[in-house]
Amino acid sequence: MSNGSAQEAGERISGKIRSSEGNRRIFYGAFLAALAIFLAIAESVIPKPLPWMRIGLANAITLYAFTVLKPREVMLLVLSRIIASSLMLGTFLSFTFLLSLTGGIVSFFVMYLFYVLRGRWLGIVGISILGAVSSNAAQLAVVNGLFVNSRLSYALFPFLFLFALAGGTISGLAACFLIDNI
Repeated sequence: MSNGSAQEAGERISGKIRSSEGNRRIFYGAFLAALAIFLAIAESVIPKPLPWMRIGLANAITLYAFTVLKPREVMLLVLSRIIASSLMLGTFLSFTFLLSLTGGIVSFFVMYLFYVLRGRWLGIVGISILGAVSSNAAQLAVVNGLFVNSRLSYALFPFLFLFALAGGTISGLAACFLIDNI
């Protein structure tokens, strides 16, 4: 076997290993996306005080995904969850979809930023709460900007903050469970 042949064989094996790792990441990301879609749809049957308010259980999957996927893969997971669940729930391209998309994108960036900066003073539950608060704030800004345009809509913010605090805590605890046990 010549040196060139050995090198080519090594490159083929190395390519297969990389491809295998890439395939695992794709499979794992798809599995997490499916789980997040399931949670988003399951959560849609829980009664809500306002149409766009949710506990945000699918964000537990997003927080877990930060520990095992690359940021762009987590963003793809978030977008897949929002689009697929809205298609299945019949809300695609509706006002509800716009609110979900806005809240999901804003909370992704906020949670990712604080996930990268986390330390002793901020854990997964705190990051989840920040994501929930930022999602509600972004959704309220969209509602106010597109439809209401009044101070009354901002009077809802304390109520939304408390709801985000509760929902973010629940999602954060679920994410901690996933991180510790999977």
